[in-house]
Amino acid sequence: MDNNISFSKIVATPTLNSWSQAYNAGKLFAVLSLEKTDDIEEIESLNMLGKDLLERLEQEFFAIEDKNLESIKKAVSLVFDQEIKGVTISFAAGALVDNILYLFGLGKSQVFIKRNGNLGLALISENIAAQDITSSSGFLREKDLVVLATEAFSQVVTQDDLDMSLNDSEPSEITEILAPKIHKAENGKISAIVLKYKTPLINEPQQAEEIIDEGVEINEPIEANQEENIGEKPTSFFDKFLSLFKLIISPRGEAGRKPNFKIRLTKKLFLVLTIIIAGIIILSVCLAIQEQNNAKVKALFAQIYPQAQKKYDEGQGLADLNKSLARDSFSSAQKILQDNINKFPPKSKELTQTQDLLKKVETGLTETSPIDKSGLDRSKLSIAVKNGSGAEGTAGKAATTLKNLGYNIASTGNADNFNYIGVTIKVKEDQSNFLDLLKKDLTKSYTIKSASFDLASDFSTDALIIIGK
Repeated sequence: MDNNISFSKIVATPTLNSWSQAYNAGKLFAVLSLEKTDDIEEIESLNMLGKDLLERLEQEFFAIEDKNLESIKKAVSLVFDQEIKGVTISFAAGALVDNILYLFGLGKSQVFIKRNGNLGLALISENIAAQDITSSSGFLREKDLVVLATEAFSQVVTQDDLDMSLNDSEPSEITEILAPKIHKAENGKISAIVLKYKTPLINEPQQAEEIIDEGVEINEPIEANQEENIGEKPTSFFDKFLSLFKLIISPRGEAGRKPNFKIRLTKKLFLVLTIIIAGIIILSVCLAIQEQNNAKVKALFAQIYPQAQKKYDEGQGLADLNKSLARDSFSSAQKILQDNINKFPPKSKELTQTQDLLKKVETGLTETSPIDKSGLDRSKLSIAVKNGSGAEGTAGKAATTLKNLGYNIASTGNADNFNYIGVTIKVKEDQSNFLDLLKKDLTKSYTIKSASFDLASDFSTDALIIIGK
């Protein structure tokens, strides 16, 4: 990421019917929310659909050779070219090219900008068709604050609230101020990105210090030499050294003038000068190689770290909703990091950051693992969940709870009657070691009425769970 842009994300917790994400890759930023309008999708499908749209956006954007308003708009249109039935989309994106910000919107979304203390709308989208994507562009200035927001964000955070929050603070501090209001709303469609632009710094060249060699006597006054140098370009260390070397080996100065230095020309002096020149050349080559290697390391880090971070963030977002999908995201992040961690130099900043993220990923995998502390692997136990209360959705709800813990749910359905009280657990005798674990897992949400390991050996699954009244 360029050092002239800082940013921070804010995303609400997904619900059964809504999901959102704030996303960035390099100079591309986007917010996306999906809301289920028809009861035809599982919650997993919203996550997978959103992830697929953002991955396609990244692929289309980075495939553009000449990035401008029209080429990026065309790429965004390709991502949303197919109608998604039963789902309402709110989408806003921004792409920074040099100091020009290109903005795009689909569905109901907004982009705010605060400049010189004044808050305004840089883009407002009301369209629903991919071919009618709203777009705008403009030059960014020092300390500009830009907010990409889904429709739900604007419904919860008023312009007055936003105006007060967008002060001269860093984006991370601004999102901390807004976070309580966002999470209190309990609206899964809320997401936003806050950007702050800073004019890139230009490093000024450093002047080389004067070199005085042993055995050299200065005949002319210092004032005279200073007057002759007025108006001349600053010279590099290497140029000054070459000038000194020419004076040493030349019997006369420029235009027939006598040189300014009286020199004792000796073999020792020639040897010293030769060694110094060779040293300078070797040092220059080494520095060039080191700089090239550093550039490769930074390029690799910029390629793999954001991908791994994105997968880790996805896993965190899914951890409370679907541990199976969360494990998939954590595993993808772990593979990216482990495949590349040995390519970073020891004690480098890139290696440290990669190691820190890998530790977080491994912690996430542990927390979402189907393997209990006792060593039992929940995924090895097949379960049939039955509705023994007569209330609609009872078996499905319990099955979802067990599936998120890592159990293998083989089937759901109705029990032989609807007069069961509490929860009945039955396992086969050869799987009796899972009985206590099932009781522990279900006690968090249900009252256990009975638990036994007398399930018939020819039953279709390893365990039977009946959810009663």
